[in-house]
Parts: sequence; structure tokens; C-alpha cells
Amino acid sequence: MPTQTYFNLPMDKQERIMDAVIHEMGINTYENLNVANIIRQSKIPRGSFYQYFIDKDDLFNYFYQVMVQKKIVFMGDLFLGNLDLPFLERFEKLYASGIKFGTQNSDIFKASQKIFTSDHFMKSKMMKQGNEQGIAMFTAWIKHDQELGRIKDSIDAELLAALLLEFSSKVTFEEYFKDEVDLLKIETKIHLIVEILKKGIE
Repeated sequence: MPTQTYFNLPMDKQERIMDAVIHEMGINTYENLNVANIIRQSKIPRGSFYQYFIDKDDLFNYFYQVMVQKKIVFMGDLFLGNLDLPFLERFEKLYASGIKFGTQNSDIFKASQKIFTSDHFMKSKMMKQGNEQGIAMFTAWIKHDQELGRIKDSIDAELLAALLLEFSSKVTFEEYFKDEVDLLKIETKIHLIVEILKKGIE
């Protein structure tokens, strides 16, 4: 996390620094991230930067948290535990909302594309924690549907959650590695996954 010195900055200066970070991360993956570019674009002294962030890892981790939080706020009620929405419908709406977020925030989308094509990130503690949190969240929603009779009791909730997260991540990452990303193709494939689960294959 940034130091208190960063949070003591006027909001417009914090936003200017984050805008510079978003711009740089939209160009380079973590491995090639150039702090000098961020310092130059945000118009802050180099010494000040290291009063705000310990190192590049600290900056990267904070930016990722900010990006995730912006997306959660954009998606609104879809993350609420008390929202009475069938799991598969919620799952599909989450991805549709994520696609909408990407189209409306192209700068953040470009940065996220670089993040998810970074070897450093894919092997990071953040990625592992994100997967664990996603599985736990999906599992809770699936179990809720099982209690309501929407999903069979015989289904292993945690296994289904892990499979869905794995499938959806694979679909997303495959598209992110392309020069021209088709967000609607991701949404279509997620819909097909949901339809297969609803109807089964036998």
C-alpha cells in the first residue's frame, strides 16, 4: 500500500499519478514497467515518488486494488450476498457487466490486458488470492441456490465454482493475448458455458 504521504496529497494530484500509472500499464506489462515514465507524466519529483511508494511492486499492488475496486463499484448490487438472483444468471450478468466496464473504460481495460498477460502477475500471490476469493464467493452463491432447490444437492459446490472460474478465466485470457481483443466474443462464450450447464450434455 502507498504511504500516508501519498494519501495526504490533494485528490487531484493522486488522480494525476494514477492516470499516469494507468497509461504506463496500458503500454507495458509489469516486467517492462517504466517508473521514470510515470514520474515524468505525473509531473512529480523522482524523490517524491519513493515517498509515496516503496517500490514498483508496491505501486503495482495498489493499482491492481484500485482497478478491482472501480470494477466492483461499477457492477453494483451483483456482488451483494443478499441479492436474490439465481447463481448462473448472476454469473453471466457479472461477466456482461465486466464487458460493459471494459468498453466504457478503455484505458483501464488496456492496463488490465497487460496485467493478465504478465508472467509475474499470473504467478503472483495476488492472482492466487483472487482465485481463492472467487471460488469462495461462487461456492457460497451455489450453496444458496442448492438450499432453494435451484441447483441439485448432489453437485459439489466448490468443484463447480472452481470449474466455472477456470473456464471463464481461460476464455478471457485467450482473448487478451490477441492483438485485437473482441470483448463480445468473451461474452458470447460465457453465455454458451452457462447454457451448457443449464441444459447438460446428456
